[in-house]
Amino acid sequence: MARHLLATNEPELAQLTPRLVAAVAKEIGVSPVPLDHKWPADIFEVVREFLACVAMNDLDRIGQPGSIFEQLGIESARGGVDVEQLATGIRVAVHRTQAQVHRAVLAGVNSEDPEAVLALLGRVVSAGEVVVAAARRGYAIAALVGDDEDDLLRRLANALIHGRRNAAELATAAWRGAESLACAIVISNDSAARIRRQSDRRVAYHPRERDVVLIHPIEAGRLATTLRPLLGDDTCAVGPAVPLTELPNSLDLAQRTLALAGPDRGPVFADDFLLELACSADGSVTQSLRRKHFADIDLLPDDQRSVLLSTLREWLLQWGHRPGIAETLGVHPQTVSGRINRLKDLLADDLEDPTVRAELLVLLTAEGAS
Repeated sequence: MARHLLATNEPELAQLTPRLVAAVAKEIGVSPVPLDHKWPADIFEVVREFLACVAMNDLDRIGQPGSIFEQLGIESARGGVDVEQLATGIRVAVHRTQAQVHRAVLAGVNSEDPEAVLALLGRVVSAGEVVVAAARRGYAIAALVGDDEDDLLRRLANALIHGRRNAAELATAAWRGAESLACAIVISNDSAARIRRQSDRRVAYHPRERDVVLIHPIEAGRLATTLRPLLGDDTCAVGPAVPLTELPNSLDLAQRTLALAGPDRGPVFADDFLLELACSADGSVTQSLRRKHFADIDLLPDDQRSVLLSTLREWLLQWGHRPGIAETLGVHPQTVSGRINRLKDLLADDLEDPTVRAELLVLLTAEGAS
């Protein structure tokens, strides 16, 4: 029954895990942290491994040295998470997972054997206590590591990314208290090692499953783009320079910039994509603008729609300067005039309204970003 439950519900883990994290954070009174880039371990993998061990009734695997649960304790200690808060969070997560398992049983899995159901639910709780023990052991292991420079920089990055209370203290120790701004860089392992060697600053780092987050200090009044010479041709995304307490925002914008720019583009900077990031930040607003302005345009065939919207975008960017628009699009100015007249019909002559023009530019920029 347990294995069937796992196989049936595993596709939903990607949706269920963020909700679990948000619920646990709310219950224990901490700020919710997005899953994709700000946790000390891959929480999705932690949940999946936990459920797999429960399904196979292999609780010994949870407690094995070097397990993902032990690593969770190690990284939590380095990031300044209180060990009792960590244990409480795990137990709350286990309680909610047990409830979800029970709901899944009631939803259709053969549950004619109530004793088997009770045994499964009890096993979830027992497995949770093994996780707590493994995480505590990892926490103790981390305490044995000396405060060398490398470990200090790693703990600093973890604390900044998670918004820990000890971040300022660690920053003072690592950067001698002279740094007021920093930016997050999402980059490959090999490139991260090179940058840490070649930078004239002490660069904090946070290793993840597929990449590394570097935290690079930036001089006051400077932009993150001043790092271009250091980054060379390495594929990476760089968030804006922000006060240390806002470092999670820099990381979030670096992640979103990476998604906008796509792979293999060399270094990309959030500071160069701010308009696209702003215009595409709220999908519900974009959809509302599309319904407001593009109801008739969206009914056109794709080729006609594409031609008209590219013309409209240039018309907005070039303030209606037909010769410039024609040159950019490679058409005759009369062709531009014809397209604009067609657009005025489709938009009910709203092109003369400055607010409408601003909304259209936001919509077109968001469409381009997607």
